Amino acid sequence: MPMSERKRPAVTRLHGLGHPPVHALVHAGEVAQWTVVLLGWLWLGEQGMRLGWSVASGVSAVVLWWAARLLSRGRVWALESAPALMGLLGLLTAWGVWWPDFLSAHSAAHAGLLALAILWGVWCGLMETRSQSSTFTLGRVAWHPVVAAALAYGAWRMPGSVSLAPLGVSALLAMCAAVLHARDRSHAGQPTVCRGVQASLPQVLPASAMGLMMGSLWLGNAWCAGLNLSLEWMATSHLVLMAGLPALVAGCIRWCVPVDHALVHERLSFISLGFLILGPLMLLGESAVHGTLAMVLPSLAWAVHLGRHRMPMKSGVRWTQGVQRGLALLLGPGLLGWVGLLSPWQGPLAVQSSFALLGALAAVQMLHGVWRWTLTPSASLPHPF
Repeated sequence: MPMSERKRPAVTRLHGLGHPPVHALVHAGEVAQWTVVLLGWLWLGEQGMRLGWSVASGVSAVVLWWAARLLSRGRVWALESAPALMGLLGLLTAWGVWWPDFLSAHSAAHAGLLALAILWGVWCGLMETRSQSSTFTLGRVAWHPVVAAALAYGAWRMPGSVSLAPLGVSALLAMCAAVLHARDRSHAGQPTVCRGVQASLPQVLPASAMGLMMGSLWLGNAWCAGLNLSLEWMATSHLVLMAGLPALVAGCIRWCVPVDHALVHERLSFISLGFLILGPLMLLGESAVHGTLAMVLPSLAWAVHLGRHRMPMKSGVRWTQGVQRGLALLLGPGLLGWVGLLSPWQGPLAVQSSFALLGALAAVQMLHGVWRWTLTPSASLPHPF
């Protein structure tokens, strides 16, 4: 799922008039951005398992893609790049889908996949940096991730021979590249602002948990194995959780609570952290209900995190960009890589311990927030989160 929800919205909400009309290209760009990110999780994860199981249990491609995405986001070169770079990287990525097949004759299929993962991640970082819209401010219903999930699933499961298997993914990525290039050209000459790297621990934890769940999907040894689901059904359910649940939760938040209020923002932060704390506890159970809740609760934390109103960060809690980026890398692709390395020896315990770490950090952050909240009753002082 992309991080476009952290960028400055391209439209302004008028008081009492709802959302003004949004250009169709903005909607198409959001769908394309979600599609590219969802395909990254899904297709790279599957190919990593197929081609590189002996290297970090097959998660190395997703780790490199995720790391390249985080390292590229918010960079000066991305902010100042020409629209042509967006289209060029997209077309190269669409072509790169064929690299593993081209290099298989030279026993370098996995190397081709890793090179593609880095290129794909840089492209994702570029489009997340240059995006000036937000999925959850473009209308009353955040339908973009749902449409993107359907497109990604259709391309991933497109029937055909083995030699033509990448055709659907390659064609869809090429179309997304064209849409994103057109969107970038429509913003040419306008000031570009990226807020994607301005994140503290409560913002990093839900994204890390969701990414860890998507990245370890193909290991199939944590909670999914106990549900007796096939790999296809596991991938489909994870796609629904990552794309469909945020749209549903965002709609509920929009209709039920005044999301512009700072107090609501704090409470939703508490709720998101609470889901992260409860999720790892469900892994202690052995029933199908426990396995299902272990998937749903971190996904709910992610969905609440995306759906809540983005409040400006206080200067008292803002971290340097280096610390923010390092924290995201450590708790995101770093943790996923660690899971891949330990899985052959520890099995399900590798994933479970990683989620336990994220849950423990969420508990510490919640306690710290409550402590600060009780000691700073003045509204002029920084909020806990």
